[in-house]
Amino acid sequence: MTSRKVFACSLTASVLALATLSAAWARQTQPPAPPRPVLIQPTAAQQRFRQAVQQSQVRDQLRKSEVEHQLRQEAIERTRRPALNRPASSSSTANDAQVDKAEQALDQLYRAQQRDRVQRYSDALLPQPVPQVSEGSVPARSSSSGGR
Repeated sequence: MTSRKVFACSLTASVLALATLSAAWARQTQPPAPPRPVLIQPTAAQQRFRQAVQQSQVRDQLRKSEVEHQLRQEAIERTRRPALNRPASSSSTANDAQVDKAEQALDQLYRAQQRDRVQRYSDALLPQPVPQVSEGSVPARSSSSGGR
C-alpha cells in the first residue's frame, strides 16, 4: 500500500507542478497591458497661442485668396479689352459669353471659399474644449518622491 501512496503523492506533485508551469506560461504569453493615456491639458497661454496661429493662418489664406481673385479679374479684363477694340462679330460675342460664364463661376467659387475661410476664422476664435478627467479614470499619484 505504501507504494500506492508514494505513487499518488508523486502524481499529485507532478500535476501541481504542471499546473503551476502552465499558469506561469499563460501569464508570459499574454501581451502586456497598454499604458494608460495621459491627458495633458493645455494651459491658457498654449490655447491662446494655438488660436493666434489658427487665426493667422486663416487671415493669410484670406489675403492670398483675395490677391489671386484680383489677378484673375485682371486677366479676364485683359482678355476683354482686345475684344472691345475689334469690330463686333459673332465670334467676339461668343467669346464674351464664355468669358462671362467663366467669370461668374470664378466669382461663385471665390465667394464660397471666402465664406469657408471666414467660418474657420470664427471657429478659431472659439475656445477649444478641454476634456474633463473623471476621478476613476486616472490613477492617483503616490506622494513618495524618492527623498526629494
